[in-house]
Amino acid sequence: KIPCPECEAEIDYEIGPDESLEDVLDTAVLLEKIEGPEEVEKMDALLSVNWIALLVLMIALLSFKALNWIAYRVNWTVVILISMVIGAVIGVVFASEGNTYLVWLNLIGQAYVKLIKALVAPVILVSVISGLISLNDKEKMKKIGTKSVFWLLITSVTAIVVTLVVGAVTNIGKGAGAVFADISSVTDATLSAYQEMETSFDTILLNLVPSNIAADLAADNIVAIIIIAVAVAVAYVSISSEEGEDKVLVIKKLIEAVKKVIFNILAYVIDLTPYAVLCLTACSASQLLSDKEALVQLVLLVVMVFVACLIQSYVVNAVILKSFAKVNPLKFFKKTFDAQATAFTTTSSVGTMPITIDRLIRKVGVDEEVANFTAPLGTTIGMAGCTCVWPILLAMFYLNATGQSWGVSQYLVMCFMCLVLSLGSAGMPGVGVITAVSLFSAVNLPIAAVVLLIPINNITDMVRTLTNVTDASVCAAVVARQNGLLNDEVFAKEDEKLEKGEA
Repeated sequence: KIPCPECEAEIDYEIGPDESLEDVLDTAVLLEKIEGPEEVEKMDALLSVNWIALLVLMIALLSFKALNWIAYRVNWTVVILISMVIGAVIGVVFASEGNTYLVWLNLIGQAYVKLIKALVAPVILVSVISGLISLNDKEKMKKIGTKSVFWLLITSVTAIVVTLVVGAVTNIGKGAGAVFADISSVTDATLSAYQEMETSFDTILLNLVPSNIAADLAADNIVAIIIIAVAVAVAYVSISSEEGEDKVLVIKKLIEAVKKVIFNILAYVIDLTPYAVLCLTACSASQLLSDKEALVQLVLLVVMVFVACLIQSYVVNAVILKSFAKVNPLKFFKKTFDAQATAFTTTSSVGTMPITIDRLIRKVGVDEEVANFTAPLGTTIGMAGCTCVWPILLAMFYLNATGQSWGVSQYLVMCFMCLVLSLGSAGMPGVGVITAVSLFSAVNLPIAAVVLLIPINNITDMVRTLTNVTDASVCAAVVARQNGLLNDEVFAKEDEKLEKGEA
């Protein structure tokens, strides 16, 4: 007679010759007989707690306290760097399957990302309307818009050139045929799922047009939000010039009041950046180690993506800043570093945008109308890291690995398709897979190759997002300079040690 663990009844069980009573009885049943059901429940509850995860949480909270103390004594950029280092150490030390030890840090990091994303739509809508209304000049609006698109596409062109050079010099993919040895094993169902991601040129153009104001705001459809904001601003300027500003002055006052409230909320959220960066970096570092098997085979491709993106971000952009924005590149990168760090850890250009805009205005000296227009536009147009560097290197890696040789015309078609893709991509995690699938389909390369390379997507997405955000920031500075809207006094101002209030 054995007590049933689920009820009060007893079960008849015949003990075999090789079994003992202890083998048959469940541990929980034995505990119930000895200590009673209440003690069993307590024991089960204790055993189910992830004590290592709680330990990691305590370490993180103590680190938060230390970062808060440091923030009042050193430069804000240094605080971000320190938080990244601490996060990386925690991630490496407590790396685990499925990040089970970092579950609380992942929760904190994702909560921060959600907070930032929640502010994206209202920040863009209110900021663009406010900035363009303050211009009160249709011709100036037109200049800012056309120059923004031009410079964002220029960054795509330079990224394409950098990527082709890096790929050609390293002959990336040569000897890596083993990576695609199982390409035939990719199932039709998987291929169909990825083919649905393919984006055609007409779809790209249609996605730029607003279809439902509420839906576009909820979905963070950046270009649609910008078009809506521009339409409101143009209508305001038209009525103001034709019938007098008093007719629409209440709209201006309402926009400015809402803007003040939203940016006050944003300031509180930005103050949390070092803590979020620590948590997100820990999770990324842990995942990096969990993907080590993929890295062994594809380490060169990963390295080359980082090399191409960093050259684009800090070498090409340094030349652009010095030549066209007339500012010191090192100072510029220092002033926008926390936006780059946030982009690197969140892998979301859209999620980073409120911080990007804030730094452009308050640290670089870009006027609000340019920062609030060009930076958001850069999360859809351009996106060189995801629409140029990543898909081109994947294509070159596959071609060299399989021993194929392309002519100049085929490479030109590929580069043109990347420019098309750069006209309308969402600045969210995962966009790199979509652009790669679209490019491979357009140039008749197997989508299955993209599927096999997905294990390294998340690893490279960090540096690609950093490039996207850096490019958009640089373009904003250039557009501001060319329109006489870059405040050199703000840019020349050195960061103060006690700048947490500004942050």
